[in-house]
Amino acid sequence: MQLRRISIRFQLMVLMIALTTLPVITVTLQATNNTRSSVEKEMIAANESRMIWASQYLGELIQQVDTLFYALHIRSDLIGELTRMEELEAGERYRLQNALFAAMNTAYYSFSRKIDNLTLYIHSTERAYTVNYANSGITHSLDIGESPWSRMLSEPAGLYFKASGDMLSAYHSINEFQGQALIGGISVRIDGNVWQQAGEILQSEPESAIYLVSDEGELLPGSSPLPGDPELLGVLQGEKARSSDVVFVRTMHDYVFSKRVGGGELQIIKAIPAATIDAIAQRTMTTGLRTGVLFTGLSILLSIVVSLRISRPIISLAKTMRKSHIHDFEMKSVQSKDEIGLLEVGYNFMMARMKALIENEYQHEIDVKNAQLIALQAQINPHFLNNTLHMIGGMALTKGAPEIYRVTYVIGDLLRYSISSEMEQTVQLSDELKHTGNYLFIQEQRFVGRCSVKVEAEEGTGGVDIPKFTLQPIVENAFEHGLQGKQGEWALEVRARLIRGRLVLMVRDDGVGMGADKLVLLRKELASGERTSASAAGSEENRSRRGIGLSNVHGRLAIRYGRRYGVRLFSAVGRGTLVVLTMPAGGSATEGAGEKGERHV
Repeated sequence: MQLRRISIRFQLMVLMIALTTLPVITVTLQATNNTRSSVEKEMIAANESRMIWASQYLGELIQQVDTLFYALHIRSDLIGELTRMEELEAGERYRLQNALFAAMNTAYYSFSRKIDNLTLYIHSTERAYTVNYANSGITHSLDIGESPWSRMLSEPAGLYFKASGDMLSAYHSINEFQGQALIGGISVRIDGNVWQQAGEILQSEPESAIYLVSDEGELLPGSSPLPGDPELLGVLQGEKARSSDVVFVRTMHDYVFSKRVGGGELQIIKAIPAATIDAIAQRTMTTGLRTGVLFTGLSILLSIVVSLRISRPIISLAKTMRKSHIHDFEMKSVQSKDEIGLLEVGYNFMMARMKALIENEYQHEIDVKNAQLIALQAQINPHFLNNTLHMIGGMALTKGAPEIYRVTYVIGDLLRYSISSEMEQTVQLSDELKHTGNYLFIQEQRFVGRCSVKVEAEEGTGGVDIPKFTLQPIVENAFEHGLQGKQGEWALEVRARLIRGRLVLMVRDDGVGMGADKLVLLRKELASGERTSASAAGSEENRSRRGIGLSNVHGRLAIRYGRRYGVRLFSAVGRGTLVVLTMPAGGSATEGAGEKGERHV
């Protein structure tokens, strides 16, 4: 009988080994034979998708640049006056130049995430007008004879791309409707991050080379070095694809993909060495064989373990469960002493554990309620302080001290505004302006006669909903970090405007300003949402605290409305600081009247 049991177990073990290992071996061998062609097909399909994706990304860039050019091109009134700038009087020149820079800045900031420089060139005066992230408007002479602009001299030029140093720039000529005489041109310098993002889309293999080619066949900045392979070099220098589809060419040494972008202004080319595909296929086949061997061994081992010790895990689990303490929970009666009976005992233990978990959860809810009660009681203190301030104000008014009454009343309003609700609620801009006015009143009592404050709110802005504590921290920053370090009189401007469906808040001071290094550091902190080690150092406490306030406001705006909105910062040493906040104005009420005010602190 014992021998028979052993024979049956042996047969069962052999059968389980056969059933588990034969499919693994068969699948492994078949997968190994199909790996090379599968890897090549998957690589081609994946890279064609990446080429289409990158082409769409760059196509959107071309459309945006074209839109920007058109927005300036249609301002024929400004461009026409610029051509006769030398004939105008000084006052008219100043007015015309300001109007031009205003239009250029509006166009620039509409596309500032994709471009970092915008230039308008007038051929008759050989003058260029430029705006960028650091300058709101500069004028300079420009000779286009030996520059990327020169293509406009021979014929009217639509949108084309050229290298400008180590940066990529786009150009477009401005010509007369009749006669097509050259009036001037427009140029934008593309932000380096744009091509970098496109490169990240395409760079699926570290060994691959990526090239960006203009409509004239020029290799543009950001491209990989020229290849040594004559066949690949011939593809780069050959006739450009006329179709908008992805073109795939297999050379002796490379897999080459090319795709026309837009109307042919750009062409992207990607080359992957064939050795890379071979290495990937070899690694895949080696990994497949090793995996097959490993799974075959595991299958044999598991078959032996399961066939010989199929009941041991159940018995061990039941014994472990039986050792634990059982609470007074409804249990299931155990009817047998075999493995099923042991499972019933384990079931009883599970019931006891469930009871304990329920009791723990109930106690946790009680603790949470107690914590909420304590938090509610803690709110008594701020309200008590607010009531006390109003009591002090009433006493001061009774004693004939209206100034003290006014100060305590304003402080009470500030405190009530702060504790009225959660930090992230929205309020109308008129309420935020009122809260900021209370803060300015306190500053008035501190710095009597030193500061001139001008507050302007455009008609219709007062009813726009904005996050609470958006404006006042920026005004406080202007006092703490801009004005207090300056000798003599101060000036502060707060403006609210509606521009193309956006609410724009501007806070400008004529304080000490900041250097370029500090400005770049703060801008990086705002862009990344992280604090740098320099701004957190003890020796940079003032700059760190400024960064905290700006980052807090910028982060809340970006989280609520998206990364397109937030805080922009402009400053120069000795010239003051300008902080611009942008957020959507959609859904806002139109009943809020505009406000204009000027006060001397």
